[in-house]
Amino acid sequence: MKKQKTTSQKKKTGAYCRNKGHRYETKIAQELRNLGFTDVVTSRSESKNMDDKKVDLVDRSGKLPCYIQLKNTVNTPQYHAIKKECPLKDKPFIVIWNKQVKKEKVFGSAGEVVIMDKDFFYELLSKLING
Repeated sequence: MKKQKTTSQKKKTGAYCRNKGHRYETKIAQELRNLGFTDVVTSRSESKNMDDKKVDLVDRSGKLPCYIQLKNTVNTPQYHAIKKECPLKDKPFIVIWNKQVKKEKVFGSAGEVVIMDKDFFYELLSKLING
């Protein structure tokens, strides 16, 4: 009988992926604080309720003009499905996606993008032009 080859590559566990996602949330929260949104925290540390509503970052001061969901994945996030799960409709909803690609033995970032409704994008552009 032929021996099956064993692979040295292990499948990433749920805990590993969850921890990587938590680190990404903390990183983006810090970047937003550095931009001047000093009251931004992760929803895990602030409100389980907001986390359940698909909002990963909370601005306790209310200055952030949108709700943010973060994704640190290989596959493209299903923006419309995620947005639909968020019951909060008083602010625009965006997804910040850190595209993961395999780099030798580990996964790493291929870059980060923001996914948002076109109307909100135009609103941001208009504010830049008109002050």
